[in-house]
Amino acid sequence: MSRKHGAADHHASAVVHHAQAVGHHREASRHYEVGKDYAHAAHQALVAHGHGLRAMDFGKEAETYYSQHAESVPARNPDPIPRFAKKSLQTPGTVEIALTCTDHHTAAANHHELAARHHREAAEHYEREDYTLAAQEAQIALGHAQQSIFHGNEAAKHHVEHYGKAGPTAEIS
Repeated sequence: MSRKHGAADHHASAVVHHAQAVGHHREASRHYEVGKDYAHAAHQALVAHGHGLRAMDFGKEAETYYSQHAESVPARNPDPIPRFAKKSLQTPGTVEIALTCTDHHTAAANHHELAARHHREAAEHYEREDYTLAAQEAQIALGHAQQSIFHGNEAAKHHVEHYGKAGPTAEIS
């Protein structure tokens, strides 16, 4: 049996990594809030970050398929988040920077979920050979992936600033 390989496979891989990242961010958030196990939360955040980066790699790889159809695909938008969605996003330099570590993990998980949804939609458009819509969905997914990475980084900064090496579960060197 021969299967059509292409952008849909990369979108599917991105979805898997986004889903993994969601679980790890939710687990990190739980460790911060419930167990106060900051070291374990930081570890979960690091694993989530790795899955987020892998998801972004697969998303970018999927976009290479759309360059073959350049005549039907609009130029890459330098800001992949649609204007209507901007009001709900926490971005660098806005009031939301004061979010707690748990809030950043929650926001990161939410953005990973949205990115996965857009990757699934992009794959569907790709399979129907609607490359313009597929490319647009891929760009939106990438924007959410970037937001999730931002929030993961902010959570990590919060951990270092508030707990550092002297945190309650840090090992003594």
